[in-house]
Amino acid sequence: MITALIGSPTRTNVQIAYAWRGMGVDARVLWAAEAAETLGEGDTAILRLDVLPTLDGIEPGLDLAPMLDERRVRVLNRPDALLATHDKLVTAERLEDARIPHPATNHAEPGQPLPAVSFPCVLKPRFGSWGQDVLRCNTSADLARILELIEERAWWKYQGAILQEFVSPAPFDVRVIVARSRPVAGARRIAAPGEWRTNVTLGGRVVKAELPPGAAEIAVRAMDAVGIDFAGVDLLPTEQGWMVLELNGAVDFDLRYALAGVDPYAAILEGLEIRRQEAPARNGREMPDERAEAPMVKQVQGRPAEVDDEIVISGHSVGDAPRTAVILEILGDPGHERFRVRWEDGHESIYFPAEDAVIRHPAHHAKAKT
Repeated sequence: MITALIGSPTRTNVQIAYAWRGMGVDARVLWAAEAAETLGEGDTAILRLDVLPTLDGIEPGLDLAPMLDERRVRVLNRPDALLATHDKLVTAERLEDARIPHPATNHAEPGQPLPAVSFPCVLKPRFGSWGQDVLRCNTSADLARILELIEERAWWKYQGAILQEFVSPAPFDVRVIVARSRPVAGARRIAAPGEWRTNVTLGGRVVKAELPPGAAEIAVRAMDAVGIDFAGVDLLPTEQGWMVLELNGAVDFDLRYALAGVDPYAAILEGLEIRRQEAPARNGREMPDERAEAPMVKQVQGRPAEVDDEIVISGHSVGDAPRTAVILEILGDPGHERFRVRWEDGHESIYFPAEDAVIRHPAHHAKAKT
């Protein structure tokens, strides 16, 4: 029986597959097209499609589910639920229907009158991630300036933007990873000095800690409201208790999020009711530990990664074949780099440095540099 994570070979997807293989599960990271060719009756598909780098939608593959249903493949993170975790307008609607605390949310659209908002507020794409284009507006003048700044953004033209109340001045949030109704991991994220956003891509730190009282309960309620099977829930502290900021159906996490005495990868299997076997011998390699979370080496022969370099992910972690991507753009500040890449199937995504990947300079690129 195959258990497939459908989406890009992100650091998190690779680590999950690698850990599950050590537990006797035939785990693979597959593109949607590969899943269509590979999966059959009795297999499990977990949709982990992420937001596009352009922030105007999510990776292709939502239309895969009906075909897998016909083959009697068990599909988790159903398309409607996955879409609801990425589309912040739909997230807000479902949380409101379930009476779960969530920042007051309005939809701003090009060419339409702006909704009435209180300041400060936060403007963000409907399909957003990595803290990209999430902007704080302290005054109406700030909002007018930011709307002018984003007027050529594709995501603004296609879907407009979300305007949310700025809830808490606390420089941290709590991320809870949930598999069905089971919290399997979680940690506090602390914003970098001078930064109000807690995203690790913006220099935020992950602090390993037990989940605070009430955090797990409201995270599970949010998952039920959206209907997602496996996702992350980000919570903000308020005087009234926890408030759900957003959900992420392709959530990134690692062993820093492990709860005391809990192997998150095994807990996800149990929460999703995926059968495992006794771990087979693995040529001396054990399940990744904290050291395996070290960033990918970003230099080759002393030179930093550059546009047109290739990222190669070894096949033992993501299936039967290696994956290759071309770097299109280097994002983030030094020490927090991430890459916009184009994979061999032609689609683009954001890739974060990982241990199971190496950077290589293609021969023609190296020759041009010389």
